[in-house]
Amino acid sequence: MDRTRDFLAPLPARVYRRPHHDVTRLASRLEDGGALEQALAVLFAVGGIPSVYAGDEQAFHGIKTEGVGGDDAVRPAFPESPQGLWPDGWPVYRRHQELIGLRRRHPWLIRARAKPLRLENTRLLVELAHHGKRLYLALNLDEPASFTAPDAKTVLAGRDAHLTGDRSLHLGAKGWAILSTAQC
Repeated sequence: MDRTRDFLAPLPARVYRRPHHDVTRLASRLEDGGALEQALAVLFAVGGIPSVYAGDEQAFHGIKTEGVGGDDAVRPAFPESPQGLWPDGWPVYRRHQELIGLRRRHPWLIRARAKPLRLENTRLLVELAHHGKRLYLALNLDEPASFTAPDAKTVLAGRDAHLTGDRSLHLGAKGWAILSTAQC
């Protein structure tokens, strides 16, 4: 990772284009709401410039296939008004709003470098840092778990996540958190 970080340091920020019209939609790949939220947390927390393919913010579904019409399912027509959108997509929309807001409040994330602090089979804690500014991203893929989050003072965004007075981070099953080192 150090070699990669050193190589990428002088380059312009990367635009992450994973969600686009030539691939199966994220919500179709990750049917589990917890896994979808974790993917969004990673997309919006790591360095670079995240992009959102139109409709992904509403959890649009669509499986990409080969051949004529293979893109049709991932490019559905939008409804004429927001009232025609899928009601189950609004929580994903609100999560996008929250994470985009977090990026706006922490514009330095565009250049952030990720440093894994704890990597286990089902848990990950990553420090995101740039010029003395830091956030942490924590993911839990399994049953509820607790671990130490050094210097973490506030949960800025997350799912089933909370800090205790002794700086222990508790994450529920499929929980995640973006943590600040500053008191908010």
